[in-house]
Amino acid sequence: MKKLNVLYTKIENFFFKKDNQTEFLSFFRVAIGTVILLQFLAVLPDFDKLFSSSSIIPQDIMSVFTPDWLITFSKIITFLQGFGIEEGTTIAITKISFITLCILIITGFYSRGSALLLLILQIALLKGSSFFAYGADFFTSISLFYLILFPADHHFSLRNFIFNRKPEDLNIIPVKRLFQIHISIAYFFSGLDKALGFNWWNGESIWKAIHLPYSNRDLNFDFSWLTEHSYILSFMGWSTIIIEMCYPFFIWYKPTQKTWLFLTVSMHIGIALVLNLYYFSAIMIIWNITNFYFEQTAKKAVPFSKKKISTQYIPKQINS
Repeated sequence: MKKLNVLYTKIENFFFKKDNQTEFLSFFRVAIGTVILLQFLAVLPDFDKLFSSSSIIPQDIMSVFTPDWLITFSKIITFLQGFGIEEGTTIAITKISFITLCILIITGFYSRGSALLLLILQIALLKGSSFFAYGADFFTSISLFYLILFPADHHFSLRNFIFNRKPEDLNIIPVKRLFQIHISIAYFFSGLDKALGFNWWNGESIWKAIHLPYSNRDLNFDFSWLTEHSYILSFMGWSTIIIEMCYPFFIWYKPTQKTWLFLTVSMHIGIALVLNLYYFSAIMIIWNITNFYFEQTAKKAVPFSKKKISTQYIPKQINS
């Protein structure tokens, strides 16, 4: 019975014991808001080609792969046209709204409500044009979901500055633990999926990845020398599997936490530079830093009575 009580106490402390960490909230809010804004600004010149009725892939074709109950951007356009609002007006309002909501999240002005509205808008764009979506878009949706759960604007925010509010004393540990467990599970199964095949063990997947049409276009590295050193490709494949599968074990273990965080961030920097997946890598780096960079054990304050007081420089009494 004692052991069960001890175990229950440990689990309860893990999920609910409050600490004073708040820096990760501000970092996550500002960093994710900035990445989402930059990603949208990059897409903005081609917005009509991706999401409007004159898109490269007709909306009728994309709607075949979309459930009828799901709200998409094309359905929003059709709905508003019934009230006499032209498609061009809807697109202009959407662009302004998206950018405005990102700025509100970054500055911390009611970031929860802004994240909720932005998530609805982002999903409407994403699901209506699923042929153009990739990993970064799905992780963007998840990031906005966590911004809804986190009271991210309770610290270092424009809302507090304008209304002269003091940060509320909230326990955010349960949501943080959920986020940490989420990213640990994601890495583990990503590594497990790679380990089940043979392409990652022999380096074939690495070779294919660096020669994809959209890869290595910015820095234009010469990888031809790898044909004579295939063991390097195998090493990179093995390293990726080990980093991802062992993530849940070594990232939680304090002595190896910084090392595994460094390895994971380095892996994503390599993905960004070689595969040109900048936004995906940026989001994953933000997730890692948010969850584990700010994890520090609070130093126990030494009671004043137990501190050693040096008497070297205490002046002697001068007899009058």
